[in-house]
Amino acid sequence: MVNNLERRFLETDSDWKREEISQYQSDTKCERCNGHRLKDEALCVKINDHNISEVTEKSIFDAKEWFRSLETKLDKRQLKIAQHILKEINERLNFLLNVGLDYLTLSRESGTLSGGEAQRIRLASQIGSGLTGALYVLDEPSIGLHQKDNVKLINALKRLRDLGNTVIVVEHDTETMENADHIIDLGPEAGNKGGEVIAQGSYS
Repeated sequence: MVNNLERRFLETDSDWKREEISQYQSDTKCERCNGHRLKDEALCVKINDHNISEVTEKSIFDAKEWFRSLETKLDKRQLKIAQHILKEINERLNFLLNVGLDYLTLSRESGTLSGGEAQRIRLASQIGSGLTGALYVLDEPSIGLHQKDNVKLINALKRLRDLGNTVIVVEHDTETMENADHIIDLGPEAGNKGGEVIAQGSYS
């Protein structure tokens, strides 16, 4: 029975079937790896007294500081080997910091992210990709952000625009609207009583 349910869960393309089978599943910590999801051989490798699992348990902010500290911990030979890897890691961490996600841990499962967090991660990924000529539509990415992080998000959106992309943001945040190149106000009400262009132009 268990094998049959597992096979059906893996093979189906139906979200409904997956949800139905999921009620018979539960997460348990692996006794062998203690939830690290890595082989013993991988966990034996340490850099600056940390294995990869311990590094991923850090918040993005703390991880950035830890990787920065490696520059003073590694010798010249090690730095030469690691310089390109460290550059790539630090750039990716900076992208996440710049969209207000400094508090997330690197080990955070995607299914536990809020809609806004998942959206900002995708935004950071797109900035890092350097893609140009694309159209991005974001739905209220500022929800739940502290004011200082909202400024970071706005700057990230501008960077995406400056790469040569078109960025459309559905937003009610005043600060975001103040920084928009063009605003389209839809209304007059919500639902089937809305959808009409009420006004458009700059915020001022």
